Amino acid sequence: MIPRMETQTSIGPPGNPPRAFTLIELLVVIAIIAILAALLLPVLSKAKALAQSLRCLNNLRQLNIAWHCYTIDNTDRLVLGAWNQHPGGWIDGWMVLGQANVTDNTNVENFKGNLSLLWPCLGKVQVYKCPGDPSMATFAKATVPRVRSVSLNAKMNNPWDENTVAWDARFVTFRKTAQIPKAAMILTFVDERADSIDDGSFSVDMADSNASAAHVNWPASYHNRAGNICFVDGHSEHHKWVDPRTTIPLHTTQMAWQTFSPNNKDVAWLQQHFTIPVAR
Repeated sequence: MIPRMETQTSIGPPGNPPRAFTLIELLVVIAIIAILAALLLPVLSKAKALAQSLRCLNNLRQLNIAWHCYTIDNTDRLVLGAWNQHPGGWIDGWMVLGQANVTDNTNVENFKGNLSLLWPCLGKVQVYKCPGDPSMATFAKATVPRVRSVSLNAKMNNPWDENTVAWDARFVTFRKTAQIPKAAMILTFVDERADSIDDGSFSVDMADSNASAAHVNWPASYHNRAGNICFVDGHSEHHKWVDPRTTIPLHTTQMAWQTFSPNNKDVAWLQQHFTIPVAR
């Protein structure tokens, strides 16, 4: 008769059950994990914000290169601005935050073909949107990201006739790059706030300053209270806004066209980098 083999299932010395974690040990492990997570999450958040800012800067640089390519191909003539839905500019369209079924909130065709004079030099739609822009649009019962957060300096070959706007006639609307002094000082493309952006022009109130200063269009501050900006000479800048009134939380609907902000240093900075007075 073959003897029956016994199978031993316990681990450890005979008679001693396997040792498990005590409740206190489990709580200590959970506490350590929580502490590590608390230390790592801010680091990961900062890394993500930095990556978004770098992508945004790269987008603006590509737009700026296309802007320069256009001037080279057109005997120094600047690309036509895109103001108040004026056709035939650097882009087309009019965006509105918080209003359903606004086609231009989601329409990338405004950046292509005959609707965009920069399209032949650019050929991609992703560069028009900052990855840090959280704004969404409701269209046809769907909620999707909006497609643009970038605007061009309204003094860069704007299609309006400045002679019809008395206060604005005191400041130069540039038509050619040769007209622009100190190219490193004058901005071109600006990342604009989601609740400010509408047409393709970024406007600054040049007539009112100090106690009468006002934001017309508002720069974005998606990158740790800073925004990205390009300049005529080709360089780009991660600019930190210093007045807390410039970096208020985003609204859910479109902001007023002009908001007074007395003695706002950010408004003064934008004025210094927007245009120059007309020579007398």
